[in-house]
Amino acid sequence: MNDQSNNRLDASQLTALRLSFHQGSADASAALAKWIGRPSVVEIDSLEQLPLAEATGLLAAGDEPMCFCTAEMNGLLTGEMILAFDDASGLALADILLDRPRGTTNKWTEMATSVALETTNILCCAYLNSLSRSFSKSGESSELLPSPPNFSRDFAESLLESALMGQAISSDHVILARTKFEIDAALVNWTLLFVPDTQSMSRLPKMLPADK
Repeated sequence: MNDQSNNRLDASQLTALRLSFHQGSADASAALAKWIGRPSVVEIDSLEQLPLAEATGLLAAGDEPMCFCTAEMNGLLTGEMILAFDDASGLALADILLDRPRGTTNKWTEMATSVALETTNILCCAYLNSLSRSFSKSGESSELLPSPPNFSRDFAESLLESALMGQAISSDHVILARTKFEIDAALVNWTLLFVPDTQSMSRLPKMLPADK
């Protein structure tokens, strides 16, 4: 049986990981603003180690389904990055990028889904490039790349349980980095999640500076 405590990050390691994500936020903000043609801000809302039961309830939206655009991480770290949003926020994004009045897109057409997936790809690339730079070591490949993302729609708790199952196998806690978004100075109901898998949960404590 795995020693689950070996997969926990201490305070210094969590701080180092937060710093990498804060640096990635600047790149993500610039990339999103360029993509949608409007002032945009992406910021880290929190990076925490949480019990699985608590983590799966983070995006609860009552009886309303949520959308997940999920990209696999490949390279130095493996796992998933997930852009989560409700229907209204995702469809509003499609109207922005398709230059339509808000409310024109009212269902998940192929075009609307494509917009959400490309937005996810742009954001994931920005954050993974930042993580890659922070983990770069002499003689060790630090390349991090996202796979083409996939779109799914279901209740938030069900989607998160599935996404976090890989972490739960090796640890009693999971790591979640959450972001918040603003477009034209207005908050948007999108959340970007960083979900390392079992292998990365074991590797991360060795890659980050520990408490002395």
